[in-house]
Amino acid sequence: MTQARKVETVLFSGPVGVLEGLWSDGTVAEPVLPAAVICHPHPAHHGSMHNKVVHTVYRALEARGHPTLRFNFRGVGKSEGKYSGWDGEIGDLEAAAAYARGRVGSRALWVAGFSFGSWIGLNFALRDPDVELMIGLGLPASGNVDGRQFEFLDQLPWPFLMVQGDHDKYGTVADMTALRDRLAPLGRVELRVVAHADHFFTGKIEPLREALNDGIRALTSSDASR
Repeated sequence: MTQARKVETVLFSGPVGVLEGLWSDGTVAEPVLPAAVICHPHPAHHGSMHNKVVHTVYRALEARGHPTLRFNFRGVGKSEGKYSGWDGEIGDLEAAAAYARGRVGSRALWVAGFSFGSWIGLNFALRDPDVELMIGLGLPASGNVDGRQFEFLDQLPWPFLMVQGDHDKYGTVADMTALRDRLAPLGRVELRVVAHADHFFTGKIEPLREALNDGIRALTSSDASR
């Protein structure tokens, strides 16, 4: 049985100052489910932990019983510091992961990221041996966002779910299909495409939620996430 859960505003130390987050306890269970840290889109384009896609991911994971942490990268909201130009924000995620692990008392972790947050999340997840599942949404796979692409993704040590709108100008269906096909020999990967959805899944939040749930079920069947 699930219990009513509250969202708590938290502050924790990051590489360049205090970071702001929203924490939600998961369902009381043994063993404790992995905490999930969720990364928001581009800070220079009004991205924050209050983004509707980030909120949708949070609700989907909360419904499964996971403790969750959404947080603002440096320079966003009450998080101190300034936008670094991508790479420094990986350190912010490392700090968020440490905070979430401290709250739960377990190193097992799920990571999710939307757009810019997917690039940050994937870089972090490749460095951390205790990440158990990765979710990327609206991946900027076309390389037309600050020239960043995903060539660094040359291994798949965890199940990976990609969720993309079929009208996403930053990562077309062809881009995502090519990425999935390149990664498939390396590990478990699932791609879910949301029909008639743009980069921000405008007006498609319910189909987005369904795609998330379906993809997570596919990756966690038969305990495949462990």
